[in-house]
Parts: sequence; structure tokens; C-alpha cells
Amino acid sequence: MKKHYQKYCMHLAYAIISFSTFLFSTRVSAQKKLTITPELTKQIIEKYNIEPFKIYPVVSKEIDYYPYVEGEVETNQYKKELRKLEQYKPAFDQYNNALKESKEKQEVINTISQNINTFLSSDEKYDIKEKLLIDSQALADKCNIKVTVADDRIKLNDFVKTSNSNQQSSTRNILVHEQGKRSNKNDLKTFQSEIQKIKISEPEKTNDYRYYLETLNEISKIPKTETGKVLSDKLSKKSVYVIEENLVDMKALSGDFTKSSDNYILINKEVANTFVKNELITEKHDDFIKAKENIDRFPILKKSGTDEMYYVMSQKFIGQLEIVLDAINYQNLGNTVEYKSWKTKYLGLLQSAQTNVNSCNAIIKKHTYLNRLGQKRYDSDTFTKQEKATFNQNLDLLKEKLEKIGDLEDERDFLSFYNDKASNEEAVKSYSISSFYNSTSRCY
Repeated sequence: MKKHYQKYCMHLAYAIISFSTFLFSTRVSAQKKLTITPELTKQIIEKYNIEPFKIYPVVSKEIDYYPYVEGEVETNQYKKELRKLEQYKPAFDQYNNALKESKEKQEVINTISQNINTFLSSDEKYDIKEKLLIDSQALADKCNIKVTVADDRIKLNDFVKTSNSNQQSSTRNILVHEQGKRSNKNDLKTFQSEIQKIKISEPEKTNDYRYYLETLNEISKIPKTETGKVLSDKLSKKSVYVIEENLVDMKALSGDFTKSSDNYILINKEVANTFVKNELITEKHDDFIKAKENIDRFPILKKSGTDEMYYVMSQKFIGQLEIVLDAINYQNLGNTVEYKSWKTKYLGLLQSAQTNVNSCNAIIKKHTYLNRLGQKRYDSDTFTKQEKATFNQNLDLLKEKLEKIGDLEDERDFLSFYNDKASNEEAVKSYSISSFYNSTSRCY
């Protein structure tokens, strides 16, 4: 019966609970049923300086959507490594492009050199083998390969380099082929000799290039997918709450309403395959809510006996309304049929339980004595057989009644109202009976 002992210790405290404390506790428990009138709304707005707020009609709407179902999704670790790959890929591509250009450059040099060899060693007529030189000059132009002669010195301008603007007027370019002119064999040999001196160096491998390769290696070792939520390809239907955009005058709202147990967030824009525009969602949508901690949340009020629902965008108004209604309901609680019925049962059980206590005390009194310290004690071993049976029977009945009393006291609003109106002696009566039971043992 430890439970009873704890409960009735609290019961004693209820006897001195103030009216303001009662209001605080009922507000925390969040009263769900609200009565609203234009006069009450006006009073609350003016008294508590509540800023203007919006009220929207709410409808339940069936929509088509593609749900998320169980399937294979990329792991967070894999997605992290993919982001790193994307970060380092430009350096990787840059290296590969430079390497490709270097290889192409070498192939062009080899081709031109081979063409010149073939041209010089061929016995064919010039007009027939001229195409070798034409093709070679086209390749040289494409790669911007130029060879110049100045003061009997050979100078190579390779690829993107242009001819030296300060070179002497005696300097001339050597071409493999020039339109309308026959190519000089010595010039061809010079051109061939100079381009073969070109050193093709390997592109630089930057840190980002190396990181890209390391990331590729890391990706090969980690799990790429896991079971998660994926978008289904099958269309489904669901019912959602959606606001209608025609505002309701806050002072025109009137009637009995039930407040939703959840607060709702208004979705202003459509979220593909997730929410429609103007949909109201709750905290249960974890994936969307995680990054939306600062978004305002408000309740839905449903008008009793109708399908009318309203999205009231002011927590302060609802909170103050609940406080005011708590006070009104508390003041009128004693006149309700429910409270009167509760009180009749409660007082009847207390009176009946006290009768059991009195019966036990009458038997105890017969066997009470003073010990050496002058304290009153009793010895249950001296009870007669009939007294023991009567004593135990009353304790058993008392236990049953305390259980029923405890159930009634779980109705905190009624208990608080009763204690507020009752005398101290009446308010602690349940505690006294429980204390007696917890301190008394059965006889054997």
C-alpha cells in the first residue's frame, strides 16, 4: 500500500493549494474543450494586448501522391565520399585533359616527322606526294607548332607560343607546306629536326588530384546502400488538412470547440511528393521538421457538432483563453452534475472507510496498554479469535475502499475543487484513513 501512502501525503498538500496554483496546473494539462464568444475574444485581446492574428478555415482534403516506401538508399558515408569526389573532380579532369593533350602533341610530332621522311624518301612526283606536306602543315597549324630561322639560328615556338614580336626582320618562319610554293628539302629537314627536340613533360599531379584517387579507393571499401525510404512509382491517396485562404474575422468566431492535441505547421509552398501548398503538418513529419525549429506552430479548433475547423495562428490568444475558461469552469464546477455525483461517491466512501477504521480502533482500544516510556501500545496476540477475524475483515474492506477512493482522487479537477471548499479536517480525512491502513498490520 505504499502507493496509497504517497498519494495521501499529496492529498494533505491539496488542502492548502491556492486558487492560482490550481489554474496553473490545469493550464499545464492543456484543456481541450473551449467555448468562444465574440465578447470573450474581444475581452481577452484587449486585456492581454494580443497582437492581431490570422484565422483560416480548414478542410480535410484527399490528394494523390507518390509515397515513400522501403527500399535501397545511399548510405550517409557513401554520399559524403561522393561530395568529396565532386569537390576534387576538376583537378582530376584537368590532369587527364593535360595528359591527353600531351599525348596528342606527341602523336602530331611523330606523324609530321613520319610524313616528312616519307616525302623525302619517295620517288613519286611532287604533285602526288604533296598531300603528305599539306596534311602535316594542317597538323602543325592545329597545334600551333612553328619553327623560325633567325641569323642562322633555329628558334622553336611551340603550341600556344607566338612568334617573338621583337625578332629581326631577317627572321623567317619555316613551313612544311606553303600554298602555291614548293617546299624546300632543307627546310623540311630543319623543321623535322627541331620538332623532334620538343620535350613532352607529364602534367603536374596536384594534391586535389591525389585526394580524388584516395576518395575513389575509399568508396570501393564502404557500403554504398542500406535499407531506407525511396519514392514509390505507384500513385496513392491520403487525407490531409489544408487551409482555405479566405480569412475569418477573429471576433466572429463563436461556439464550442475542441482543440487539437497537436500543433500544426503551415506549408506555404508545395514540396514535391511530400506536401501540397497550404497543407498543415504536425511534428510527426520528422524529416521536414528537423531543420524547421523556428517555424511557428498553432492548433486546429473544431466546432462541436459540425465539420467546421479553424487554424488559429496565435498561441498567446489560445493560452489566455484557456486560462480564462479554466477560471470560469472552476467557479462553476460545484454546480455541475458530474461534480455532484463525484462528491456523493467520494464522501460515501470516506464515511464507509471511516466506519472500518472505527471498528478496528474499538478492538485495539480493548487491548491498549502503556509501555515503560508511557507510550500507548497494543498486542494483537491478545485478541480473541472473533476479534482477529473482525479486525482482518475490516482491514480488507478498508483496502478495497481506499482503492476506489484513489480512483476518484485521480480526477484532479474535482479533488482540487473539493479540497479548496472543504475544511482542513475534511480535506485530510482521506490521508488519515490511508495512514491508519499503512501503519496497521493484519492479525494472525
